[in-house]
Amino acid sequence: MTAEMLHTPIPGTTSGAIPVMVPVGPDHDPRPAIHSSLRAISEAPPQTLALHILVFNGSRQPAVDPGLVIKELSESPAPFAVAVIRGDVGYIRAVREGLSISESLGTRQDLVGFLDADAVLRGPAHWSHLECALAAEPALDAISGMVIHEQCSMWETPSSQRFIQTLERVCGVVSKPYIQGGAGGTLARRPAFERAVDTALDLGTLIGPSLSAHALSTGHTVRATSHLPCGHTPRRSLEEWLTSVTAYERSWRRLLSLYGTDIERPWREFLNSAVKHVVSDPQLARDLADCQALRQLVVDRVEHEHVSPTAGSVTSMATSI
Repeated sequence: MTAEMLHTPIPGTTSGAIPVMVPVGPDHDPRPAIHSSLRAISEAPPQTLALHILVFNGSRQPAVDPGLVIKELSESPAPFAVAVIRGDVGYIRAVREGLSISESLGTRQDLVGFLDADAVLRGPAHWSHLECALAAEPALDAISGMVIHEQCSMWETPSSQRFIQTLERVCGVVSKPYIQGGAGGTLARRPAFERAVDTALDLGTLIGPSLSAHALSTGHTVRATSHLPCGHTPRRSLEEWLTSVTAYERSWRRLLSLYGTDIERPWREFLNSAVKHVVSDPQLARDLADCQALRQLVVDRVEHEHVSPTAGSVTSMATSI
C-alpha cells in the first residue's frame, strides 16, 4: 500500500535538508510536535535545515484533518511534505514510506531524523546539537533528546524529572545508553536507521530498540541526553504502561536472540549507577526499586511466553499486581 502525496515542498528548497520522519497515527495531532521542532530549528546558530515528512496512516478518521495541518504549516517558510496511507500499515511502514519520499525529494542521504507525532522538543537548538554530536563522534550511530515527565506515576520513575534531576546533581548531564525512538526526537546515521527499520519489519520489533541493539552489537553507541529534554504523552494507567512495556520487552527479547545478551550491559550499568546516586532521596529510591521490580515481572512474563503459549494476558497481569 503506497502513500498519496498531499503536499510537496517547493522545488529547490530541500537540497541539503535533513529529512525528519513523522509517522502520524489516527489518534495523534502532530502540530505541537512539528511546531516544537521548528522552534528548536530557529534557535540554532546557524539553523539546521530540516524537512519534516508527515505520513498519516490508518483506516480510521485522523484526529486532525491533514488539510488543516498543511494550511497551518504553510504559514512557516520551512519546507515540509505530507502524505497519507489509507490503511492500518503501522508506524514502521509509514516511516519506510517516508524514507522513500525523502529520496525522491533530494534531501540529505547521510542523516535522518525521527520524531513521534506526540513528542514535544523542549531543549535549545535540538537538531543542531544532535548533528554536531554525530559529526564529532564517528562511533555514535544515533542520538536523541530525553523524555522527562514533570509529573508521572511510579512505573515511569526512570523518566521522571525528579529522577533525572537527582542524577544531574551528582554527575551533570545524564546520558541513557539507548534510543527510545521518535519520542526523544532522534537523529541517526541513515544507513543505521534504515537497517533498524528493516530489522523491525523482519522481526516484528520496534525501531528504537532495533537501532540501539545493532549499534551496541558492533561496538558503536547510541544515547539519549538530558541536555535536550522532551515531552511525551505519559501512560495514563498501569494497564496502558504494561501494554507498552510488554511490546517493548517482546521486541527486545527478539533482538537479544539475534545480537546476544551483551547488548544489555550498558543499561544494567546505568541502572546500577543510578541506584547508588538516588540513595539520598529515600522515596525516589523506593519508587525506582518498585518500578524495576514491576518491570522484571513483565520481563519474566515475556520470557515465559516462549515456554507456554497460553501465558496470561497483560490485563490479567495488571489486575494481579
